[in-house]
Amino acid sequence: MREFLSPNSVAVVGASPKGGSIGGQILIQLLKNFKGRVYAVNPKYDVEYVGGVEVRFYDKISSLPEAPELVVVATPAEVALGVIDDAGRAGAKAAVVVSGGFSEIGRQELEEGLIKTARRYGIRVLGPNCIGVYNAFNGLDTMFLPAEKAGRPPAGPIAFLSQSGAVMTAALDWAAGEYVGVGIAVNFGNRADVTEADFLEFLEGDERIKVVALYLEGFRRRSDVARFLQIVKKMDKPIVVYKAGRGNDAQRAVASHTAAMAGRYELYKGLFRQTGVVEAEDLIELFDMAKALALYDVRAVRNVLVVTSSGGMGVQIVDALNAVGLSVPELPREAQRELKSYLPPVAVVSNPVDLTGRR
Repeated sequence: MREFLSPNSVAVVGASPKGGSIGGQILIQLLKNFKGRVYAVNPKYDVEYVGGVEVRFYDKISSLPEAPELVVVATPAEVALGVIDDAGRAGAKAAVVVSGGFSEIGRQELEEGLIKTARRYGIRVLGPNCIGVYNAFNGLDTMFLPAEKAGRPPAGPIAFLSQSGAVMTAALDWAAGEYVGVGIAVNFGNRADVTEADFLEFLEGDERIKVVALYLEGFRRRSDVARFLQIVKKMDKPIVVYKAGRGNDAQRAVASHTAAMAGRYELYKGLFRQTGVVEAEDLIELFDMAKALALYDVRAVRNVLVVTSSGGMGVQIVDALNAVGLSVPELPREAQRELKSYLPPVAVVSNPVDLTGRR
């Protein structure tokens, strides 16, 4: 997985000097921010200026001066198989296939051919039908929307793994606006090869990442469920999941979106409970929980002090805390006397501490 997140060199196949194209936008971003070597591959061009920089274009991957550690495929689906074959002959070991038009629209055989070709050379594939990787630590960015249209958050302790490219783009844009630190983000698309479990296992060893947030629609294969269980049980870092596609109609939408196996929501809920995964109810809660877990080691928390200006809200907060096994004990008498000396006479100081709405 290192080649997907921290490659020393990246080749963009389908690159273009035109920023309006997918390959062109990816090339511009990499040339601007990526700390490694960047190669442009497209037989239509020779030497062009891209973002004010003179760039040589190569006709194929095997013509490059080195085997790129990561290949980004931004070509039509029909061309992608030949690109992977050329990448394998050149010695590449990882590929992000941005191209759509595979199993998500019923072209299963084309996708199987892509993965079969990749496995012949030992290439791992992220995608197809994905936007790939964002790594704020080293500037690796295969998202094909410019930062002016989709913000990029600063480097931070949260990793975000998403089955949906649009959800990843929107979530990162929101995080950038809120200045929430997201160090690494990955979109899996159809997950024909690499899955969440592969990256979870790798991120466990990255000390910069404190918590992993996951947007999940469904697993592709039953074997993916077993591997997810195996990896998550071994992880020491907290994982927060927002499971989308809970109802019958939503499950059908999931299948047509990224060719995932949605399954009954109750089964996923049991899986999360079994592995100790924290479940969020929506994307906002997903990141709220991730922020809290990145700041605090909640595994060491047993007792909680609740401070509120509403007695009714305090009761609901206590209910929620008790539901997840946390205690809200009464404060010691000495602490209550100290609080009373600062608060209005009508304030409740036992825990929850109700400041009331009065002055």
